[in-house]
Amino acid sequence: MEARTFEMEFAKFIERFHEDIRDLFLEDTLHKREILSHYQLAEEMLKELADNVLAEFTVNIDKRTSVETIADKYVKLGIRCFEDGLSFSEMVRVFILLKRHVWLFFQDSNFAGQPFDVRSIVALNNRTTLFFDRAIYYFLVGFEQTQSENPTELESLYNAFVERLRIDLNKPTVD
Repeated sequence: MEARTFEMEFAKFIERFHEDIRDLFLEDTLHKREILSHYQLAEEMLKELADNVLAEFTVNIDKRTSVETIADKYVKLGIRCFEDGLSFSEMVRVFILLKRHVWLFFQDSNFAGQPFDVRSIVALNNRTTLFFDRAIYYFLVGFEQTQSENPTELESLYNAFVERLRIDLNKPTVD
């Protein structure tokens, strides 16, 4: 079996069972590990993330899918998570757990028991890992981009203090 065909067959398999994988992922993330337990919309957000990744798995691991397509989606997620006050380290852990659940499902299924060439498995692993690495990277780009646009409370206090000093010393404002 050709590696490319194997990758796409696996991706279709993941899409077909994406709800099962998503439910196992949610149970593990929210109830066993209590990740994002402080966030009221955690279940809704994690369900949406898992559905987007798993239901579109053929597109996500396809070599023809542009980096920009992945970048756009996950930069927006990073911005949203920053604005909602979520921890980027917890979110990176979420991505890692989702990838882990994809592979656990693969291992536990009959699909994994089929005779495949080692090169096919390596190619599949590389495509899957590349997608998740890109998703995490662009998530962090969005998170950091928003973070740098919004000064911290300490930075705001410092800027207000410096501005007050300028006014008191009768110095012009420098932008």
